[in-house]
Amino acid sequence: MPTKNFLPGLILAFCAVASLCSVAAERRAPSQSNSASTTLIETASRQYEDGQLDPAAATLERALPIQPNNPATLHYLGVLRLQQGQYQQAETLAVRSNMRVGRDVELRNRNLQLIQAAQQAKRYSPSAKLPLNMHSIL
Repeated sequence: MPTKNFLPGLILAFCAVASLCSVAAERRAPSQSNSASTTLIETASRQYEDGQLDPAAATLERALPIQPNNPATLHYLGVLRLQQGQYQQAETLAVRSNMRVGRDVELRNRNLQLIQAAQQAKRYSPSAKLPLNMHSIL
């Protein structure tokens, strides 16, 4: 399926742009912090593409202290947490992302979809497979 190969690249591009254009109210960190954050996000994207959800999530966790107010990083970590079955954490990360999203209506809407998916998933038993359209929240 061509979308499967396209999606990680899209995630990478969006996160890289978002990490360089973080919320205006955020304190400006030295440019090497942005570079470090971008490198971590690129690494997480490659790990995600290879199906390594746990390492990808850990890599995004390492990017958060560098740019803790980056709404895209929070969103994509939330998506990973949803895929890992950590529904409450996925919802919390999407809410945190929405608090920092500014005027990015598209990301706000994807966060709302992520919140709804996490809430829906919490209603199912942990062993149940939830039919999610992950493409719509990415």
